[in-house]
Amino acid sequence: MVMLSVSTIQQRVPPSACLPGNIHSGYYGCPALFEGRPLISQAIVGQTGLKELLLFIHNKLVRCTMYYLGIDVSKASSRYIVLRDEGTTLKSFSLRNNHESFHELTNRLTALGCQQSNLLIGMEATGAFWENLYGFLTNKRFRVILLNPYHTSKFREALAKKAKTDDIDALIVAQLLRTGEYVQSQVADEDIQTLRELVSTRYEFVTQRKNYQRKVYSLLAVIFPEFATTAIKNPFSVASSAILKRFPTALHLAQAKPRHIEKLVRSIQGNNFNINEIEHLITTAQKSIYQGRAREARATTMRMLLEHIEQLTRSIEELESNIHQILSPSSTTTGSESFPGSNLLTIPGVGEKTVAAVLSYLGKNGQSFETSTKAVGYIGFFPRICESGQTRRDNKISKRGPKLLRAALYMAAVASLKHNTELRTLYHRKLSQGKTEKQALICVAKKLLQIMLAMLKSGQPYNPALVFVPA
Repeated sequence: MVMLSVSTIQQRVPPSACLPGNIHSGYYGCPALFEGRPLISQAIVGQTGLKELLLFIHNKLVRCTMYYLGIDVSKASSRYIVLRDEGTTLKSFSLRNNHESFHELTNRLTALGCQQSNLLIGMEATGAFWENLYGFLTNKRFRVILLNPYHTSKFREALAKKAKTDDIDALIVAQLLRTGEYVQSQVADEDIQTLRELVSTRYEFVTQRKNYQRKVYSLLAVIFPEFATTAIKNPFSVASSAILKRFPTALHLAQAKPRHIEKLVRSIQGNNFNINEIEHLITTAQKSIYQGRAREARATTMRMLLEHIEQLTRSIEELESNIHQILSPSSTTTGSESFPGSNLLTIPGVGEKTVAAVLSYLGKNGQSFETSTKAVGYIGFFPRICESGQTRRDNKISKRGPKLLRAALYMAAVASLKHNTELRTLYHRKLSQGKTEKQALICVAKKLLQIMLAMLKSGQPYNPALVFVPA
């Protein structure tokens, strides 16, 4: 039997050529053909021997040939580039992001000889555009690597690629896959993704509400500077907000009748305004230093700001209710008696909002990170050290990673000073070592993260005896 070498066959036909159904065996003594080209010359073997030989060639080709598909995903379309094992380009093309194009992609890959077994696909986890394509390819049993954009950016710098185009972005991804030095980003499962969406949206709404509240305080400092001495010193309570929407400036309040304000707040549950406070409010407004500049425009701005704050408050309460349903032991969302990670609520000073933020990034069982060091690095709880020659700069926190998780852990660290004896001891220990109050709080937040990750992996409740605090 005379057979071509594997390297020769690789140059003549793709690996899919040897798949069953693509090869048409010749008669006894005739060569097998693929698309009219001889695959095996003078294959003087029986049918059983030919079948075994073709299987051997197929396995060799699959094992020796690897392809890397780099994808640059955008909103309307995506750019694809397929590299051979040696780094040369096999094919590059663009497709729209729609149902037909997704299926056309699999057809093109098959035509190029790229199968699930010999193809590695990579894309960046930028925005949310990757999610649908990632889900489609993983459902088709392809191996897909989700890359951190920070790593691809550093790899681009190493390759000295100064231009930034869709072709170059896709090429960078494919080349990074070839090196094997990539770090795969974690893709959350359905429950964790749901929790992450709720936590992320809540964080954005809370941030927006704080911005609007600052604008209200700034506006009140002009249109009613004396408000802090009156019953509406908290302008965001239900009663105060109702009064300010009806009488937005000091000039409007100065012209109001006490009975009008009393009637307005009487129907509000929890209102504790009395007639004396209302009369003092009106008297203070009449003596206000506000001169009335842009009166109506500022009144309109005040009403709109308060309405936005109220709408955001309702949305935040709805999101918190959904988060509570997921984390509640009686939750019907997960179909189980207790959501994994509920043991974190046994930590003094840790509430549902903190647990939700931690679970949305660490995963149900902490599976997103092998060690606490990697989790700390991901969140950004480490100093940026800048030293060069005689230059020494103050070390500042990295702030790399999800800021909402850093914020949640920081606030939990503040609460722990009151409720958690062990972490309070750690806080005072760091202060005695010369750290500032904020630096000590970050150390507490870092320790809290390590405790929570260990508890997620073990599934055990909080045990003060296991918390290491230097004596």
